[in-house]
Amino acid sequence: MMVGIPQAWLDELSDQFALVTDPEGRSAVLDEMAYAAHRRREVNAETLVEMLEFAEAARYWALTEHEEAWHLGVFHYHSADEWGKDDPGRIVVGGAPKEGFLPSKTKRVNSGFAGLNLPKVGDVF
Repeated sequence: MMVGIPQAWLDELSDQFALVTDPEGRSAVLDEMAYAAHRRREVNAETLVEMLEFAEAARYWALTEHEEAWHLGVFHYHSADEWGKDDPGRIVVGGAPKEGFLPSKTKRVNSGFAGLNLPKVGDVF
């Protein structure tokens, strides 16, 4: 059943994390890889059909797993309004740095630098 299927395609099929996080996109990649292997004559028409059926089955499996992950709270939906709120651990890209974020003066004291206004854990920058 798996005889004659290219190893690269099987590797993509076995990437469960990618399938669950993007079922539609990974299924499209698997389909395109199958058609490309057929155009290169690496697989015959029967093997192409099997590959497309496996890709469709993997998509259905991934959609089911994706739904279960949402239900269990593995994935979260964040609206654009929530993005501006302070959330420790989140790195916000863009915008101007906070006042005093960049060190203006440095003083050498013993073996370190005093006067550096370094960000603290939980700062959003």
